[in-house]
Amino acid sequence: MKKLLFLLMILLVMVPSIASAHTELTSSNPAANQVVIEDQKQIVLTYEGKIESLSTMTLVKDGQEIPFANVTPKENQLIGIISTPLENGSYTIKWSIAGEDGHPITGEIPFTVQKEVKEDQKAETKQPVTPNKEEPKKAEVKQDKTDKVSMDNTSNMNTIIVVAVVVVLFIGLFLLFRRKR
Repeated sequence: MKKLLFLLMILLVMVPSIASAHTELTSSNPAANQVVIEDQKQIVLTYEGKIESLSTMTLVKDGQEIPFANVTPKENQLIGIISTPLENGSYTIKWSIAGEDGHPITGEIPFTVQKEVKEDQKAETKQPVTPNKEEPKKAEVKQDKTDKVSMDNTSNMNTIIVVAVVVVLFIGLFLLFRRKR
């Protein structure tokens, strides 16, 4: 009986630490839905815990991937060096990491580049550059959907853990009452 209670206590203590072992994105430069007005030399994503060397990210504009000069995971950061200056428009950073626990985690960070056009460049372009107010809203909705999927996965995992603990408790109680007879 004491062994069973001891085992159940250990399981109850371990369950919360297992459930919270995933590494999450804590900050990014540029931030989600940020409007960038200066040249970006690099993109830095910072995570809650250490990330593995398999972690990577891509930069996408209008469905086309824009190559990084180099993408390097360092401790809890994923750093991408941008090879050429970014043109005005909407971009999405698509990242995929492996946290300390080995679970793959993915996400997207939308942002917009709206650098000031110099007088020389204005004369060369035939159409005026007008900022598109609708695109950040669409990107924001997409980010919310990503967060919702992430929250659904977390709640599903929590449900599975709770059900597993309840099953173990019932088995323990069954064995306990069976021995007393």
